[in-house]
Amino acid sequence: MEKNKVAPKKNIFKLFMNVFFYLLIIVLVAFSIANIQIKRENDIANLFGLGFLAVQSDSMEGTNPDSFNQGDLVFVKLLSDEEKENLKEGDVITFYDLSIQEFNTHRIVDVNPEERLIVTKGDKATSNDLPRSIDFALAIHVGTLPNVGNAIDYIQSPVGFALFVILPVLLIFVYEGIGLVRNIMALNREKYEEELKEKVSEQSRLTELEKEEIRKQILEELNAKKE
Repeated sequence: MEKNKVAPKKNIFKLFMNVFFYLLIIVLVAFSIANIQIKRENDIANLFGLGFLAVQSDSMEGTNPDSFNQGDLVFVKLLSDEEKENLKEGDVITFYDLSIQEFNTHRIVDVNPEERLIVTKGDKATSNDLPRSIDFALAIHVGTLPNVGNAIDYIQSPVGFALFVILPVLLIFVYEGIGLVRNIMALNREKYEEELKEKVSEQSRLTELEKEEIRKQILEELNAKKE
């Protein structure tokens, strides 16, 4: 009775672990794709249009609700051409800053729709950035995850990527491979046991037939003697 109760729990746990492993594989592969994308110039690592960037400086520290600090992770939504035309003062945007050869995420402080120019500034900065075309705007800030940027930077490094992305995926495939081998061996064992049972049953039937034949022979011999 106890064994019957334990078996369903074990199966549920196994199913949960399988689902967890497969979801983890999907997340790691998706992160890998995003990490590959970020290697291309002027491209923000993103999944389905939602990107993430580690904050490298303190230029956006401030008292605004959407200000953020060095070491944070900011989430940004990639902008379409139509959305770029609707940018307004106060929006926090990400652009590729040619002066530092890096992505920069600053607040729009002025918009010139006629010349299609925008002026940005860090919340902590004392001066504005140089005016630039709205075409330079790549994404708009949609959220912040405090103190996670440094960890993402490490994961995106060659060593961190190998440890936290490649290695877990390999371990998961090894684990699943071992499980697959065990299942195949279990199926082969069950098949062998079934074949063995059939042979034993057939041998038993043959033995009964042999016994019956011996009995018949004895009866025939007895009958012959009586005659």
